[in-house]
Amino acid sequence: SSLDMIEMSGFICGYISCVFYLGSRFPQLYKTGSRFGANSTEGIPFLLFALAMMGNCTYELSLVLKMPKTKSSQGPYFVHHIPWLIGSFGVLFLDIFVS
Repeated sequence: SSLDMIEMSGFICGYISCVFYLGSRFPQLYKTGSRFGANSTEGIPFLLFALAMMGNCTYELSLVLKMPKTKSSQGPYFVHHIPWLIGSFGVLFLDIFVS
């Protein structure tokens, strides 16, 4: 049905977004590790990463707090939101390494 096609399009966009979002941190990790010797963060605005980390934490918290109460509904809810969970948790994890 067209609803299934629209939902599938949303999942595809979610996974593409996840790949781009996670991929955006790898150049920064490379630059941080190779700049002025190992593990230097000179010239990197910490506020940028602190705010991004706070945004990802609150986004993840909103998804967890919105989770359905019944166990039978939690599985489909989790599967439906997995691209955004991976993207946010993954970037949060990578931002910890940058900071």
